[in-house]
Amino acid sequence: MTETSPQAASTPRLVDPTFDLLDRPIALGNADEPLLRGPAPQTPLLDGRPVEDPRLVAALSVPHVFSRAEVLDRAAKLGGVLRVLGADGASRLVVAADVPDHVRVFATLAGVRIGLLVVDEATAGPEAAVADAESLTIRPLRDGEDAGAAGGSALQNPVRSVPSHLEGTAVEGGGQVRDLDRLMRDARIVPAPSRPRDADLPALVLDGEPVALAAAAAHLEGLLHAD
Repeated sequence: MTETSPQAASTPRLVDPTFDLLDRPIALGNADEPLLRGPAPQTPLLDGRPVEDPRLVAALSVPHVFSRAEVLDRAAKLGGVLRVLGADGASRLVVAADVPDHVRVFATLAGVRIGLLVVDEATAGPEAAVADAESLTIRPLRDGEDAGAAGGSALQNPVRSVPSHLEGTAVEGGGQVRDLDRLMRDARIVPAPSRPRDADLPALVLDGEPVALAAAAAHLEGLLHAD
């Protein structure tokens, strides 16, 4: 048995499961590995512009397979968006049960990456998934909902004509609803870097029970599938 000094025993173990799952394998040369299957785009784009040729529309209207690098890009960017929207002062990130599966994956990875307690309505249980005043909620945009004007001028004008893969999705918190597609395409918002945290801190809620950051890796890995 290895003895540890009182000072060493009191030092928390720092981990970031999103780094181990995404950043590290990319650094080792696995950036192009297929990792997650998404739906076919509703409006296919070519060089950032909507495609009108029916033959190209048919050819491009296929499910998108995200590489490991693309998953990191979307998760880190969403983490940056959430931080701009005040995630540092939020207690939880609630993920609605009716968001698309790939959005659920990006949201969960982003929340864990920036240190939010992620509460997924699909897996957390009904009591745990109730949003409060200190929560941010990722959910589908509702018909007729105007989420483009909220958040101040710095958050209104997307400057990238590329698909965000979060079209039709909103983030709600602080009494405001914002269009995530617009924010994800704003190149002025910096992606969230990896930041190791205390391994014992709660990261997820599964079946009504908190899951520590150190134990969250298995759940995160299980969310990813390209088959």
